[in-house]
Formats: sequence, C-alpha cells, structure tokens
Amino acid sequence: MILIFYAFAREIAVFKRRCANRSPISHPGLHGFSATIAGKQFTVIGHGIGHRRARETVLRALELVPRPELIIATGVAGALSAGLRPGDLVLADRILLLDDESEIATRVDSIGSAHLQDAGRALTLAGLRYSTGAMLTMHRVISAAEKRRVKENTGAIAVDMETAAIAAEAAVLELPFISLRSVLDELDDEVPGAEILDGQGRVRPLAATSFFVRNPGVVLQMPKMIRNLTRATRSIADALEAIAHDGNVPSVMKKRGSNRAG
Repeated sequence: MILIFYAFAREIAVFKRRCANRSPISHPGLHGFSATIAGKQFTVIGHGIGHRRARETVLRALELVPRPELIIATGVAGALSAGLRPGDLVLADRILLLDDESEIATRVDSIGSAHLQDAGRALTLAGLRYSTGAMLTMHRVISAAEKRRVKENTGAIAVDMETAAIAAEAAVLELPFISLRSVLDELDDEVPGAEILDGQGRVRPLAATSFFVRNPGVVLQMPKMIRNLTRATRSIADALEAIAHDGNVPSVMKKRGSNRAG
C-alpha cells in the first residue's frame, strides 16, 4: 500500500479523476479515497493546510495503514529557486523545517536514497522534468522578499507548509518517504489572499469579502494564480501516475505531455 498525503482537494483533483476503482476511506478523522493503479494499491488522504494538521492526520492514517510500502507527500509549493516555473516538479532530496523564531533551519532526515532514485527513475522514464533539492517547510505563507531571504539562509529550492511534519513521522517509524511537489508560485510572486482560506483550502466567505474590500487590486492577480494551479495539479497527476507505473506509462498519458522533457 502506498500512502499519499495532500493538503486541499484541488491539489489532487486531476489525479483523482484519472484513478479507477476509487472508493472513499472510512476511518475516524480522515477523508480521502483508495484506488488501484497499475496493480498497486493507493490510499490518498487530505490533511488540510499547516504543519499541525498534517502531523495529526499522518498519525491517524498510520492507524489505518501502519506499514505502507511508501509515503508520498504531494501538493503545491512555492519556488525559492529563480529557475522554477509553475508546474515544475520538485523531488526533494532533503527536508528542512524553519519556524518563525529562528533563521536556522532544522534538517529532517527521512528520505532514503533508494526511494529517491526509484522515483527519479520513474519520472525520467515517463519523460517528466523535475528538479532535486531541499524542500523547506514553514508555518505560514511568506512574501516574495522573505522567500529570497530564506533561500539565502537555507539553500532550499522550494517551500511549503506541511512536508516536514509528514517526513518527521515517517522518520520516527523508519517508513519509506518521498516528497514530490509541483510549483505554484515563482520566486518573486506574491500569493494573494492566502488568509481567506480555511485549514482545508476552502475559501472563507467573510474573510474573502473583507480581504477583497481591503485589497481590490488582488482580483486582477487571481486569473494568473488559477492558471498556475491548473498547471501544477496536472503535473502532480502526471508524476503520481509515473510512479504508479514505474515510469512505463500508458500511451494515453504520454499524449498529455503537460510537463514533458523534449
């Protein structure tokens, strides 16, 4: 059984539509689905936004699937490298955690070289470009100026809010783990209206109304963010399919070509 974790439904929606034999999971405090792809069994679970929610969900999920053959943390991330664009894949070779009280990142060692190599091989065989480097987890969305600063301080190439929590629990139990994310925003992009989302990534109507009244210009940025999210979620789906098929993807997938090398 392969366990996949994501933050909010839109991140996994494209992959979910491509899965056959889906069935909802039934376990207290968990939401998600199970599916079979290329003969492999997957359990796909949403944890909401943030480090604490991710950790709590992983602990519950490991009650349901105590010894998964692989744990995958997926979803979108912000670029810390100037060369990364929306939809680009990041396969982390190490996980860093940075809290608001420190400028020194803590390393979370949980990625085995064999699993990293297997994932990279599957992506390459499927013709998918990806970058390898450190994934940084922070407890909040950060500005473009802060992204440049943490890039300089940590050397990470991308940032998110959950990976370190998942990686830490995998490390404690010595479970195989990889982080495979897709870029949503570039290094100098601001993420507009992050505060209008709840812990599951859903828009909070009252917060949204207040935010847009205070920041009317942000409305003009939203179409770009939606396009970026579309690219990112397609890349996530392509990457997870590639891993499911060990890189030997069906011809229909090859035709999609959303993030192909070539």
